[in-house]
Amino acid sequence: MCPTSVDGIVQTGIFFLRNGGKVATGKDTGRFGAATAQLGSLADKVSETTSVFGEAAKSATNVLDSGILALAEKAGKTEAVEAFAKKSAETLGTNSIFGAVAQKAVNPLLIGAAGIRILKDDDQYAALIEEGSAMGLMFGAEKAMRSAKSSFFKLTECTDSALKETIEHSDGIKKIAASAAEKFKGLTKGQQSAARVGIGLLFVAGSIGAYSIGQFIGKKLSGRDKQTT
Repeated sequence: MCPTSVDGIVQTGIFFLRNGGKVATGKDTGRFGAATAQLGSLADKVSETTSVFGEAAKSATNVLDSGILALAEKAGKTEAVEAFAKKSAETLGTNSIFGAVAQKAVNPLLIGAAGIRILKDDDQYAALIEEGSAMGLMFGAEKAMRSAKSSFFKLTECTDSALKETIEHSDGIKKIAASAAEKFKGLTKGQQSAARVGIGLLFVAGSIGAYSIGQFIGKKLSGRDKQTT
């Protein structure tokens, strides 16, 4: 999948705005680190687009990459850093060393934010159950959606004959995915971009929905679902 596809930009942009908004309003200041990492990841994604924003982001990530490499050279870790960036580019579609670091940092920082919420809660045991349930289901759902999205876009790169053969000789989810990929390939460039935006929005909705469901289950388990405010 193309690392600069609009679905990835949409996803990261919305997550940044959500978390950044919670920090700005003081609702959840513990998300500051995650919001910062998401902004870095967004800059990395935008850096490969052909726009004024893309050029500015590219310049910024190049400067940051130079700084990271300079520090790595002093520590004798240049090869390790370059290998990390290469693997991230292959598996996550990142475009820079800084982007790879930012992308990898998001989830640990979100866990850290959850830890801060737990520590601030009057009933830390109940909060641990609720946050664990919410974050666990959210991360699990995101992993499944990311895998499904990657598989779908790989199908769209197949030849028309290969797709038709897959549709004819497969059944269930694989057949549905191949059929969807065939229809996607038949769309105009503008329609494909619109479809990618929709996919990005679905990913965000799935992540938020999974967190909400996990939180609901967690409150059931902790017994705080019956509390009135």
